[in-house]
Parts: sequence; structure tokens; C-alpha cells
Amino acid sequence: MHLRPVLRWICQHVAAITVVVEPATLDLGSIPLGTEKSMPITLRNTGSEPVKVVAAAGNCACTTSTWPTDPIAPGGSAEAVVTLKPSESQRGERLSKKVSFVIEGQGVVDLNVTATVPQEAGAPTGASSQPARPTTPLPPKPSTAFARVDPPMKPGVRTAFPAFDHWIVGAPETAWAPGVIYVIDFFGTDCSHCREYATLIEQVMRDFGAKGVRFIATTDEQPDAVRAWYGKAGVADHFPCAITADPDRSVLALFQHGTYRTSTPRFFIIKDGVVQWYGHPKVSRPVLDALLAGTWDPRSELADAVTESNVARAKNATDTMIRWCDRSGDWQPLLETLDNVRAAIPERAGQYESQRFLIMIGLAKQVEQGYAFGRAVAKARATEMETLRAMSRAILETPFVKVRDLDFAMELAIAADTLAKGEDARAADTLALANYSKGNREAAVTSGERAVRLETDPSMKRKYEQALQKYRTGPMGPEPSKDHEPAPADAPAQPPRRGQRPAGQ
Repeated sequence: MHLRPVLRWICQHVAAITVVVEPATLDLGSIPLGTEKSMPITLRNTGSEPVKVVAAAGNCACTTSTWPTDPIAPGGSAEAVVTLKPSESQRGERLSKKVSFVIEGQGVVDLNVTATVPQEAGAPTGASSQPARPTTPLPPKPSTAFARVDPPMKPGVRTAFPAFDHWIVGAPETAWAPGVIYVIDFFGTDCSHCREYATLIEQVMRDFGAKGVRFIATTDEQPDAVRAWYGKAGVADHFPCAITADPDRSVLALFQHGTYRTSTPRFFIIKDGVVQWYGHPKVSRPVLDALLAGTWDPRSELADAVTESNVARAKNATDTMIRWCDRSGDWQPLLETLDNVRAAIPERAGQYESQRFLIMIGLAKQVEQGYAFGRAVAKARATEMETLRAMSRAILETPFVKVRDLDFAMELAIAADTLAKGEDARAADTLALANYSKGNREAAVTSGERAVRLETDPSMKRKYEQALQKYRTGPMGPEPSKDHEPAPADAPAQPPRRGQRPAGQ
């Protein structure tokens, strides 16, 4: 029996989906380029038993959502926060996205998300004709606990061949061919990130397809919509692969949601029914080369895959707690959450210590204690480039930091760049920002130019080029600080924008 009929049987006969998303369609209104917008939605349990949401994912990397970390009681509800950040390629478009919430033991419930991206940048306007949400009291504080879990989808696990219902291009297959390397490419016909990497993905498909690797691109869109897209002039010339539609999202749930994280585009590489690797197509070549040479061992990626799955869960836990803390004005629970996450993911302890440092010197207003904590972390993590770099940027550009210790930031930036031997674009740009903040334009430009030269990712290179222009001509000095007032407890306020809060990944 194929997997998809099994999933359908489970959803129809074992447990009906009792979670309702309110509203069913979330209109975020106008979102200018360079900004993002977040709005809360409600997940309501209409059943007679508690339910647990185990993941939430958008069908494009521009759309993300938190999910409740605690079970939802019968008749109860919980809040999730949906965020959409448009990219340059979406300029002037009307966006229609989707977020899937995976309900343990039940299946998937979807939320439609719409927004408009104006041609010109500017201040975001309110949601278009979206009814005002009723004010609500502060919800119960989420749990600060965090436990490590073993994800169901990881390198080395055996998986059945997906029973794709709709083959748009290519002869239908029902089983893994022995000895053949398969690549399942999750994409969207309107995904800006897929368009950004389209040339790279096409070349990977052509190069390795010629060597016998089979590529199956799959999207969760309706078959008729996919056929119409494929029929547009020039599209077929750039997709040298089979194309399938997964409108009920069961394949997406199995592969993507099994990692607790969804990224589009994303490759899953399988051979003889065993998952070998998954990740961004831009770093897939070495894996495919090794598989073809017979030297690849999926166990080499297992530890990192498990870590990344838990990091994705940790991001949700911290984002959910940030929302509560922002409304309550009490940031101590977030610090406790970060401590528990750090203990559960010790291989990323420095990452969560740098986030704790950011919150302490910023929103929690624990400046003296925060800098003392930061110096202790810098000493303990003296060999961790990314930790030192993240702490430097926290000082230099977090809007709610009132006291910027530029000397400490410079010390951290120099140490990070030294550890990277001058060969990491992120460290180079951080050193450039530190010099710019201290008024040394020449040094800022030199490091900024190095960051641009070192960066190979097109999207990041554009960001470093924009920063370099600022280093060359902008008014030097530290980034201005901003005031942050806690959101009223009786209003569904937006959390601080990303870049103003710690990221979980």
C-alpha cells in the first residue's frame, strides 16, 4: 500500500481534524519591499480531546509562522503569528501563499495568506479591508521548558516512494528504482526564492541528470494551475525534470514537516529508499558527486540534521515566547527559555548565549548584567567565530540597545574576522560595520569590499553591496537606538521585527 492512501485513511478514520484556523484567509494588506508584516491568527480546538500542533510551514520561504508549544485543550484556542517578508522579485505582485499547521495524529490544516507588494518601497499600510481583530486579554504564559526530540525525517531513514497523485510532466513512477539516485525538489510556481535560484537548480538538474540522477520537482499547488504555469512560454525549457502536484500536501508533510522545518527550494536525495541528505540545492553538488562515486555515507549528515530539526523547534519556542513577553513587558521568561534551549542543544550553546546577550542589553534593559554576561561568553567562546560575530552585531545594530559599547563590539568583530582568517564574508561585513560605527570610513570600506568579494550567494552579495554603499557615502557613527514600549496586554500587537530580536537558526 502506498503512503498517501495510508495517510488519507488515518486522517479520515483514525482522527478527524478538529483544529479550525481563524480567519481562514489572512489578508496582510500592503507590504513594501524591505519590510515585513506579522499578524496573529487563532487555532481553535473544536474536538473533545487535547490536540498538539507539531509544526507550521509556509509554501514559500517568504512566509513563516509560529505554532503553539503547548497542547490546545478541548474547546480552547491558541495563537500563532504569521509573517510575510516579500523579496525583490515579488515587486508589484499580489501574493497568495499558504501556511500548513501539522496536527499530531490528525493531519494538516491550512491557512491562506494574501498580501500586495507595491512597486515602490515605503511605509507599510494597514491590512486591506481586513476586519479588526477583537482585543483579547494576555494569554497564559507559554512554557519555558524545551526538550530535545528525534525528528522522523533524517538521513539514513528508509522511506516509501511518494504516491504522487498528479504527474504533470514525466512518466508516473510508483517505486524507487534499485541503484538510482532520486532528488525530490520542493518548489512553488510563484516562489520568489525558487526563481532566484532557478538557473542554479536547472544546471544541477542538467549536469547530474546526464549522469543518471532522476529529478522530481513537486509543488503543493492544484494540478490545473501547475499545467497552466508549465504551458507558459519558456517554462518547459528550464525544467529538465519530472513535475508533480501534491495538492493534499501529504508528500510535503512526510518529507518537509518531518524535519520540523520547511524551506523552498529544498532537495531531498534518496537512493534505494534511504534518505541520503536534504538541504538547499546550492550545496547539493558535493553530495551528488560523492553518491555517484560511491563514497557517500548518510550517517555523516545525521548529527547536523538532528540538530537543525531541534533548532527549528527552538526558533518556534523562542518566537512564541517573544510574542508573549512583548505583550506583557516581562522578558525574564524568554531568558529562561533560552537557557533551557541552550541546555537541550549544547552543540549550539554559543548561538543561544549570543541571543540571551542581545535580549539582556536590549529589551530586558539589563545593561550592566548583560555586558558582564557577554564578556564571559566571549571568553568562554573565544574560538567560535559565529558567536563572537553575532554578539558584535547585537551591539552595533539592534534598535533597542540604548548603550552601545563600540570598543567591545570592535574587539568581538576583530576576533571573529581573525578566526575566519579573513575569508568569511559575514565576519568581514561585521568588521566593516564596527569600523563604520566608530567613524573609520577607510577601514569600513576596505572590509566591506572584501565581504562583497568573498560572498558567492547572489542574495547576500546584494545585501553586502548595499551595505558597502552606505560605508562609502553614509553618515558615520553608531546606529540610532529606538524606544520600545511593551504592547498592551489587551491588544494583539505585532512582535518586534526580525533583526530586532534573536533568530532561532
